[in-house]
Amino acid sequence: MVKQPENYRLVWGDLHIHSYFSSCYWGEETLPDGFDGSPADCYRYARDVAGMDFGAVTDHTWSGNGRMLVEDEWAEILEANRRYHEPDRFVSVPAYEWNAPKDRQWGHRNTIFNHDEPPILRSGSAVTELSQLWQQLADLPYAALSIPHHLARDATPYDWSQHSAEWEPVVEMTSLWGNYEYQGNPHECDPNWSPSATGSFLQDGLAQANRVGVIGGGDNHTGHAGGHYFDTQQPNVTNSQRLARLSRFRMNALGTGLGGLYVTELTRDGIFEALRARRCIAASGRKIGLWTETNGLPMGAEGPALDDTPRTIAYSVSGNERIKTVTLVRNGVDVKRFYADDYYHEGVLEDTDSLERLQKISPSVSNGNGENWVYYYVRAVQEDGRTAWSSPVWFPVVS
Repeated sequence: MVKQPENYRLVWGDLHIHSYFSSCYWGEETLPDGFDGSPADCYRYARDVAGMDFGAVTDHTWSGNGRMLVEDEWAEILEANRRYHEPDRFVSVPAYEWNAPKDRQWGHRNTIFNHDEPPILRSGSAVTELSQLWQQLADLPYAALSIPHHLARDATPYDWSQHSAEWEPVVEMTSLWGNYEYQGNPHECDPNWSPSATGSFLQDGLAQANRVGVIGGGDNHTGHAGGHYFDTQQPNVTNSQRLARLSRFRMNALGTGLGGLYVTELTRDGIFEALRARRCIAASGRKIGLWTETNGLPMGAEGPALDDTPRTIAYSVSGNERIKTVTLVRNGVDVKRFYADDYYHEGVLEDTDSLERLQKISPSVSNGNGENWVYYYVRAVQEDGRTAWSSPVWFPVVS
């Protein structure tokens, strides 16, 4: 069990689940036994089988084939949210995957709402500018957020120059399709389905001083959630033509993504507060607990300007398999590494580089307006390759 920080509780969830209302739903052959692919059953699987604390059914508002999410379907999704929403046990979050025709410019965004009855916002051909989405969110009398995913998929790359700090405090960096930490990282997205897009990975955005947190999401189109794949040995998928077509895709061998949030309470308010504060981790395939404090600051925080005092990064990590490595990343470079070889490990990594040396040898992190930053995050890798990432902590550099 990861060391619990004072005042926070680690909860796990999947904010990227597709039901049978998505046109990319993979069909009955890949459903979990005893489940029907409905929004309600997606939540039932997430809660009762995958052991999630929160989740969101995120069916597409618009698909490339012209299919739209219609009001009757949205009503069933909202009813499933009401049915399974039980604070302190399982928090359902009303949501959908917002899409518009300009995938190459705008990518895909999971839009989540802190309300029981949010509307279907305009999408598809009704949208001509990305700013229309932000305005629609601003017009709502309750909280909403947008979570970009498929960061570096060439067909739907994330354009970091259009990042909205207000509406996008976190990004989905690992999912069914691969990991998007940096170009060339282990288990990068599928080149047979869509090659990677240079410049759209997480570290590309961090280099532009986009201060975001990270989570994982499933994007599993089979009714499964919480890092689980469908079992190809089940009788209902054997010799399936659909499964044969799916075998062309190289899915993330580590499993689908998960989001870990450090909340003050397991409610929708608590979920949204943790996302906005960026107190979150991304994990691939399994619940790998990870907590970091950098100079006493929790993950996601922004600290005071740096001086020559050494920076200390305290961490604890709890794995499902033995932890292989714990790595400190500073401005896109692995600068410290510890070899753990245990299921649980905690320690302190210290960065003693002077400010002058740090600025000389570290890649620049700047928003182009004269502001320079240093960020730190931790990557923990198990023996089986499954990985957890903490959200970065940020410090301004005063020249």
